Amino acid sequence: MIVPKKSVNTRTNSLSFSILSLTFGLGVTSTILFITSISSVFAQVPRGVEQILQGEKTISQINQSFVNPNKGNDKTGNGSISAPWRTISQALEASSSNSVIILSPGTYSTQTGEVFPLMLKPGVAIQGDINSKGRTVTITGGGEYLSRSFGGQNVAIVGANQASLTGVTVTNSNPRGYGLWIESSNILVRENTFTNNTQDGIAVAGNGTPSISKNSFVRNGANGITISGNARPEIRENIFQETGFGINIAQNAAPVVVDNQIQNNRSGIIVQANATPMLRNNLLQGNREDGLVVIARARPDLGTSYDPGKNIFRNNGRYDINAQSAKLVFSAAGNNLVSNRISGKVDLQGTTAPTAINPGSNPLSTETSARTVPNFPNQRTLTPSKIKPVPNPNQLPLLPNNLSNSSQFNYTQLDSGAIEFVAPQAAAGENTQNWVSISDPQIYPASQR
Repeated sequence: MIVPKKSVNTRTNSLSFSILSLTFGLGVTSTILFITSISSVFAQVPRGVEQILQGEKTISQINQSFVNPNKGNDKTGNGSISAPWRTISQALEASSSNSVIILSPGTYSTQTGEVFPLMLKPGVAIQGDINSKGRTVTITGGGEYLSRSFGGQNVAIVGANQASLTGVTVTNSNPRGYGLWIESSNILVRENTFTNNTQDGIAVAGNGTPSISKNSFVRNGANGITISGNARPEIRENIFQETGFGINIAQNAAPVVVDNQIQNNRSGIIVQANATPMLRNNLLQGNREDGLVVIARARPDLGTSYDPGKNIFRNNGRYDINAQSAKLVFSAAGNNLVSNRISGKVDLQGTTAPTAINPGSNPLSTETSARTVPNFPNQRTLTPSKIKPVPNPNQLPLLPNNLSNSSQFNYTQLDSGAIEFVAPQAAAGENTQNWVSISDPQIYPASQR
């Protein structure tokens, strides 16, 4: 039988089209499977690793190591999930840049072999239990650290440039114990709990622009955070509760303080010396003395006529803003406060220009002569948002089960400046109502220190 030429061409074309369709279909299927597999890999990557990935690192460039204080072994382990290290100290020693150290639940202390202070490494992320802000992962202890700015200190953890610390609880019950010391570095500190540190939860000194967000600072002896030197950190969406002073800003520091809840402390925020912080959309409530204290030549920016502060002051014991000892007028426009709860000269109309800050030489900062919110690595730049519902003042954030709820109070280190505020001083375990009263800010000549 002779097949017509047209029929042969039709069959040939149909066969070619079928092969082409099959090839295309397999290609699409392979592509989908490839994308799905990549998505699956990324879905399993811990959050700390995601932050490293955002710095344009590939999966193959990221090293993961695991630590378990109960089942790990620093001698026979290799840092794998099946043979974890026992100590963070060993994991840090074995880690290089672009690494993440994943902590199993438990307590990390000298009893488990830790050597304090823990010295973080550049580009290394430490990750615990982010969902509970470290309730199940506790680092407790401290050791001697020689600060370039303040000399010898007792510190649990020392930050490093481009490092990150997430999902842990940090406690240093040693005399004048600090939880985390950050000096001239740009570390990311997120979703941790700093509690029962006899001095401060965090000290930020020197230069640098660390990002400190979504942490809880509860029952620390002197301050939740002290910011000094020329530091310009971003302090965002943290809770400061039942601590001496929530935030102590001194020397020439110029932090951006946004969306924080600062409540039930002795005083909420202390701004002294020549500090020039920007405060936006914070809640300062129920502090036993003052919501905000401004002294010396400090000049905080609480809002202008074109950029309202949107800070809320509520139920503070003495004043919402205490500027009796301030030498400069500062702007505080667009806040929720009562004028008769303000002491001192404060520009509520917002016509006083905020002080420009020197962006310094940090490569992460943007060169500008006006006050701007700095951009930090791997962080979204957020505009001030509506304050979240405030927890019941009697309900503190959950603390690790092995930590005491007793309060510990100490005293702040004196700056090299002239005027100081001294934090409460009391014995460990003393009831929070028995605070040692302090007088107004005093001048301390250098010869008396």
